[in-house]
Amino acid sequence: MLGISVTELRDLVVSLIALVIAFSVLFGGAMLDMNMIIVSTLGVASGFLLHELAHKFTAQHFGYLAEYRANLWGLGLAVASAFAGLLIAAPGAVMISRSRPPVQTYIQDSMYGSTVSDPFHREELASQLKREMLLISLAGPMTNIVLAAFFFILGMSGLADGEVWAQAITFALFINLILAAFNMLPFGPLDGKKIFDGDRRVWALIGLPVILIALPIYLGII
Repeated sequence: MLGISVTELRDLVVSLIALVIAFSVLFGGAMLDMNMIIVSTLGVASGFLLHELAHKFTAQHFGYLAEYRANLWGLGLAVASAFAGLLIAAPGAVMISRSRPPVQTYIQDSMYGSTVSDPFHREELASQLKREMLLISLAGPMTNIVLAAFFFILGMSGLADGEVWAQAITFALFINLILAAFNMLPFGPLDGKKIFDGDRRVWALIGLPVILIALPIYLGII
């Protein structure tokens, strides 16, 4: 069922506040300048919050139970590391579990009401599961890519009125692009690893170009 529980809402709000503080300290100093808080809020709310919700709602679309859970130790580390001049963040993740029977080697014969072994359907169901996991993993980074494109167009349009909002849009563009690229890295528990394992062509078509675009920006080359 689509929706956000009270516990999940609490975890999202706590994570959002902690990350806004961390980014505000990292880029604006320990005094928590209000302008930097505004700038950080737009970047974190779009880059982090919508990324996690994209995973959640995509998983729910396929019939899974999915809820975000905050990592309090990771959030504490993010804030503490920001005061040290760097950012190490592990805010939490969307936990996914089944709300339906798992893919099995047996299917139900609808005509005779008996359970039969069917290699073809076993392979078909396994392929369906693989596709679902691929799309769930892809949902977060794709959200960041779309948002980065949106903020780029918004910034180029000149519609941002005032220095603070111009900075906020630039920061949101940067955060979404970097998050998309980082999550597309094909290593460890990252989305990119799951996408790479699920379909290398999809990773090469989407993940690799994003990484190549973001890397020189992150390194300050362009």
